[in-house]
Amino acid sequence: MHAELELVLIIDILPFAKSFPYTDTLKILQKWGPGCHFFGHGTTPDLEALRSKLADIKRTGSEPAITALFCEFPSNPLLRSADLKSLRALADEYEFVIVVDETVGNFVNVEVASWADVVVSSLTKVFSGETNVMGGSLVLTPHSKFYSELKTTLEGVYEDHYFPEDAIYMERNSRDFRHRISTINDNAYDLTELLLSKSLMDPSAPKSTVLKYVYYPRYVTHEHYAVAQRFPTTGKGGFGGLFSLTFTTPEASKAFFDALECHKGPSLGTNFTLACPYTLLAHYLELDWANDFGVEAGLVRVSVGLEEIEALKASFLRALDAAQKTAESD
Repeated sequence: MHAELELVLIIDILPFAKSFPYTDTLKILQKWGPGCHFFGHGTTPDLEALRSKLADIKRTGSEPAITALFCEFPSNPLLRSADLKSLRALADEYEFVIVVDETVGNFVNVEVASWADVVVSSLTKVFSGETNVMGGSLVLTPHSKFYSELKTTLEGVYEDHYFPEDAIYMERNSRDFRHRISTINDNAYDLTELLLSKSLMDPSAPKSTVLKYVYYPRYVTHEHYAVAQRFPTTGKGGFGGLFSLTFTTPEASKAFFDALECHKGPSLGTNFTLACPYTLLAHYLELDWANDFGVEAGLVRVSVGLEEIEALKASFLRALDAAQKTAESD
């Protein structure tokens, strides 16, 4: 989003991107500025590799120091959460800025400012929900040792071009933000629990099931997500409305997506449920590269909306039944 582009221009960095990010985030870092290091799994081995890279640069001076790290919390589309505590410790030791995009988690569900120097979020998504206005936010955290420098730089380059009517619509749309998040959280929680029981992740599910994996913060790197979770013991936990599904065959994935009775499109955070063949849309020309990071070509990403949960469950079960029939016809 635009805020990320501004950050690249502001800081003049050799950044590091951790975990598989939204496609534009990585491309901006790769194409503008001095380049970046990309560790796209975002798991413990990647953290250790980052630690080694930082130590090697400091010891040998073989390349410019890493001065900023970008990550999403959780990531899109695999819903992995970075180890913010460990990253903060490394940032303090090696003096680099941490920039966290919390759009997917959203600031009702997660609080990442304790570990970040800069927090960015797309207000176009669930904060608005109505898909009729665009916007973004950038927050500098006052506890950061880089706060004064970043604030001075930002004040020097920032230009307010936000259209007044967009501001009016954004404010209006956001008034029931918390209420909508609560419903979306609960819907996604119930849907993923149902889908998990039909997937190969559940030992009791039939071995012939075509649903392979359910990516959702409750099931993926939950221990890291819990560190920033605002209310982990209330309601259904606040895991957000985004999840992704993978299937055992391309045919099953196609049949599921085609049969799923919801809106189809590449965004997320809408008040209505929205599904997309994420990898084909975002990485069509680099499918093998994406697959190396676990982002399979047949991945279906779902952004859950405000519909009645029983209607959603019925729709997903019908789509799953259509997918299952592709295996029975072999």
